[in-house]
Amino acid sequence: MKKIILILMAIAACYTFTACSDDEWGNGDPAMEHIYYVGFLDWGKLKNDVVFNIKQGETATIAIQFHSERVRSYNVVTYYYVGGTLVRGTDYQIVDEAGNVLQPDTSGAFSINWPQAIKGVKNVYVKALNASVGSLNVLTFDPKQEISYTNITNSITNDYEVRSFTQNYKVTVNIKK
Repeated sequence: MKKIILILMAIAACYTFTACSDDEWGNGDPAMEHIYYVGFLDWGKLKNDVVFNIKQGETATIAIQFHSERVRSYNVVTYYYVGGTLVRGTDYQIVDEAGNVLQPDTSGAFSINWPQAIKGVKNVYVKALNASVGSLNVLTFDPKQEISYTNITNSITNDYEVRSFTQNYKVTVNIKK
């Protein structure tokens, strides 16, 4: 009986070393060749609960990660948005690393340029002004649009498409006194 159990265990162990197929997601698929992903570096345990607490006059540094596995001849532009009840210019500003105030485009989006589609991490800076207290969200989706698993496009051109992760599409910045 011990021999039979040992043989069955050996057979079961052999099955753990085999695979059904070599699933190389996207490798060689022309439809996936120019699709990239963008999201916040901190995932917040799958609940979008990444929170930055800052005081008036302080600046929150929020890391955004661009996922790419190839160097391209073109640059990729991704977008982020700011939503909430606080007023940009009165309660907070979006600034660059040097503290220069950034302006959104006509649709309310701020852009990040990724030269040659090289993967990396760049920072978004939210500076709290000495005004109201409250919260705002920085998002990889337009807050005016409904977010769904089928609506994941962050940026699209004739050369590429950038998709946002639906699991970590926002961070919250709380401004306190």
